[in-house]
Amino acid sequence: MKDDTITPDEENLRSPKISTPGTSRSVTLDTNKPVLRNRQRQRSQSQPPTINYQSTRQIEQNKPFTNLILIILVILILFIASYVFIFYGPNILAYNKPEPIPTLLDIDIIDAPAILLIGKTGAGKSTLGNLLLKTSEYENPTFPVSDSFSSFTKKSGFATIKIDNKTYNVIDTPGIFDTDNPNEVTLEEIARTIRKCSYGIKAILFVIEAKRFTIEQKEMVNKIKLFLGDEALRYMITVFSFCDKKQTENLDNFKKSSWNKEFKDFINSMGNRWAISPNSDIFPPDNRVHQQRLRELWNHIISIDGVYTNELLKKARKKQEENARIAKEAEEKRKRKYDESRRREGEINALAKYEMWRAEDEKQAKERQKKEIKEIVGSLLKKIEALEKRVDELSGGCFELETQVKLESGRIIKMSELQTGDRVLSNVRNDIDEYSEVYLIAHIGKLEHEEKFAKVNFTRPDGSKGQLRLTTTHYVFDENLSIIFAKDLRPGETKILVSDDNNKLVSVFVDDVTIELHDEYISFYTRAGSVIANGVLCSCYDQCPPSQMLMDLANDLLETKSGNLICD
Repeated sequence: MKDDTITPDEENLRSPKISTPGTSRSVTLDTNKPVLRNRQRQRSQSQPPTINYQSTRQIEQNKPFTNLILIILVILILFIASYVFIFYGPNILAYNKPEPIPTLLDIDIIDAPAILLIGKTGAGKSTLGNLLLKTSEYENPTFPVSDSFSSFTKKSGFATIKIDNKTYNVIDTPGIFDTDNPNEVTLEEIARTIRKCSYGIKAILFVIEAKRFTIEQKEMVNKIKLFLGDEALRYMITVFSFCDKKQTENLDNFKKSSWNKEFKDFINSMGNRWAISPNSDIFPPDNRVHQQRLRELWNHIISIDGVYTNELLKKARKKQEENARIAKEAEEKRKRKYDESRRREGEINALAKYEMWRAEDEKQAKERQKKEIKEIVGSLLKKIEALEKRVDELSGGCFELETQVKLESGRIIKMSELQTGDRVLSNVRNDIDEYSEVYLIAHIGKLEHEEKFAKVNFTRPDGSKGQLRLTTTHYVFDENLSIIFAKDLRPGETKILVSDDNNKLVSVFVDDVTIELHDEYISFYTRAGSVIANGVLCSCYDQCPPSQMLMDLANDLLETKSGNLICD
């Protein structure tokens, strides 16, 4: 078959031809004719380049051979790589592997302020912690939650959270009234919590159920003020749990329907910081009300200036920083030994030795941590021993909860409403009322058993009848300012001192003394050591019945901001 393709050399020898793509057919143009010449010129300008289809076919024929060569090359490369890996791979990996970093124990992640969750068993602390961390309490919760009456939280739980790019430790503590754990276990958990709080406390979230302010809640507040100091209230936020739909949606209505004056005063003492923990069953996490309630809590946390600390926390931080320094020096020494061993013995042996050295260093670090916790527990035990000794010396007076006292503001309240820091009428001297601070409420609420109380009846100077209930071994002042047990008061013989309307203490006879059984009482101390209760001048001291006070103190103890808080 003859090739009709027109070449440049042939253009000068014969009439031009144009090939039609896809065919071998060509058309001869008579260039002697002007019209044809013009058409040829127009077509040559617009016609696409000629394709040599014969060359293309040759490439297609050679393609299988090219592919075969590529396959052979890939197989050869893989074979060489496998050979290198088998014989030299371990050393290559050991050489390129970054130097191991010592594993940080969870207990050592403490260099951040704490957000402390406190409250009685079942108050909803763990649920609130999960809400803050945006984890479900049903699927892999950060803090396990129990539906039973027995608290799930027996040990403090820890997790970290970021607020405005600042890291905080969220600490879920065991129930503040839990007393079923041994003292040693409880104290150790408190020590671990103190370690986590060593960089200060950003906020104390006091979680309580949405109901009226109860005696148990009041007792908890008194303990917080006692062992963290009054200053701790500046860092406290009350968070209401188990709120219904209406309470969660309408905060104003919640305040009006659920808060009494006493509780309003308590909230105001904390800078009016309070929030609601939304019920996820009513308001899911993507609900606007749910998000708004949590946002309000975040705003309160952020609004608190600085962090709270005290001497025990400062001491714990100093010890941790010392242990961190020791651990860093051990790590640097370990790396130097690692480098030296790598030069002498190779990567594999050096890496094996490094892991052995690291395990030994971590063992020593754990021992230092145990020693640190033991020292904190020792500090707590010293505090408890000092308190026990003080209680033995003072034996705080035990009154019926309904007993009335007069505040410095002039208001008459029941003893069940007392709070540490209140100033109560303690004496009348030279016709002048004297008020003294309540610095410790040792117990308020129910006893585990019934105790004997003396009901003392007397007649006031104005002729009205008066009555006072107190434990039988409670001290009362007689007309000579001598103290006498309530059980030893003799009707018609013993005179006691009673205040009248003229700012005077008047001696009156005891009309009657009867013995009753009661299972509730309050025991507290004033700076003066005395109090006028139901108008009768009494001592604050007594041989109190046994209570859960010391166990409660062990559960809640975090130390006071000053060592002499419970001393006159």
